Amino acid sequence: MKDKKAEARKTSSFLNKLLGSERSITIIVICGIIGVGLVFISSHFEKPESNEQVQVTEDNDNTFATDYKQSISEELGNMISSIEGAGKTKIMVTLGGTVRNIYATDTDINDKDSAKKTGENQNTDKQNTEKKKYILVREKDGSEKALSLGQLVPEIKGVLVICEGGDNEQVRERITDAVSAALNITRSHICVTVLG
Repeated sequence: MKDKKAEARKTSSFLNKLLGSERSITIIVICGIIGVGLVFISSHFEKPESNEQVQVTEDNDNTFATDYKQSISEELGNMISSIEGAGKTKIMVTLGGTVRNIYATDTDINDKDSAKKTGENQNTDKQNTEKKKYILVREKDGSEKALSLGQLVPEIKGVLVICEGGDNEQVRERITDAVSAALNITRSHICVTVLG
C-alpha cells in the first residue's frame, strides 16, 4: 500500500515539475497545434466518398462466346456419346446474348431538392443525378484502359442433341437428365432427336 502511495507521489511531483516549467508547456502547446494542423490538412487531401460499382458492357468481339459455345458442345458430345445406346452424336448449344465485360466504375450521386409553390401549397421534389465514370489503369506503355473485373459468359438457353439412339425413349431420358444436370438447365430446354 505504501509503495502505491509513494509511486503516486512521484508521478504527481513529476507532473507538477513538467507542467510548472514554462518550456514544457510551450512544447506541449506546439505539439497540440501541430497535431490539429495535421488533422486539418489530411481532411483536405482525402478523396471524396464515392460508390464503386460494376459496369457491364457488351463485348463486340464475340470470339470468346464462339469458343465457349464450341467447348461446351465438345464436352457434351464426349459425355453423351459415352452414354449406352447414344452412339454417334452431334450437339448444338444456343446462348442467350453475348459475352459481357465487367468494368469497375466510380459513381457520384447528387441529391437536389427543388421547391414549387402553387397557391398556398409548396411541393418539394427530390432529384437524383448520377454520374458514372470508368476507373482507369495506366499501362506500361503509358496508355490508359478501363479496369476489367472479368467477364460474364452468356446463359445457355437450349441444347439440341442429335444422336443415333435418339429414337429410343430410355436413351432420350438418360441424355436429357445428363444434359440438364451438367448445364443446370431445365428439361424443357433440351431436345433429343435421332440422327438421320
